[in-house]
Amino acid sequence: MNWTPHIVLTAAVGISALLIAVAIFWQVDIRRAATPAPAATQEQASSPETPALSRNPAPTEEGNQREVTLFFLSSDGEDLAPEPRKIFLTSSVTDQARQVIKELIDGPQSALLPTLPASAELREVYLASDHTAYVDFSRAFVDKHPGGSSAEIATVFSLVDTLAYNFPEIRRVKILVEGEERPTLKEHLDLSRAYVADMSLVSRQERR
Repeated sequence: MNWTPHIVLTAAVGISALLIAVAIFWQVDIRRAATPAPAATQEQASSPETPALSRNPAPTEEGNQREVTLFFLSSDGEDLAPEPRKIFLTSSVTDQARQVIKELIDGPQSALLPTLPASAELREVYLASDHTAYVDFSRAFVDKHPGGSSAEIATVFSLVDTLAYNFPEIRRVKILVEGEERPTLKEHLDLSRAYVADMSLVSRQERR
């Protein structure tokens, strides 16, 4: 068989093209193997076959709670007494404080006596950089309060002792009504100042 220069050149070009095609295909195939395709659907991504997404299970409701201590009026009306309660363990101190104050408004779940008017509404809680918590109530906090020095002391220190006892970040409490400062709660206890906790008002028997 006679191989003319033209035939040899054509064959060489064809073989070169074939080798180039094989090399390109081989490179693409290697890249595919090194980079697996992502899950096609949301269901596939969250399936047990995707362990990276199943290592952070959502916390149970029980594990997302903390126990707090509320102070209500004792059944004889002489002292404050503790009652345990559970709230949601959120990341914000002020949010946890809101939960605690709403529990105080809802009243005790035992033989203890309430200290805040049930119709009062919590408007907001602010925590200042000096560790003073500003607690803003609706007008019913005053209008529905029975009055009298003993009842006003019970109301204020039920709130102050509860917040300071449960939250080290809160060292003083200032009470506002409808966003404004008041001279007194109901003509007796001074509300123009911030209060610190007074645990001497808690029953001695309960503090043992």
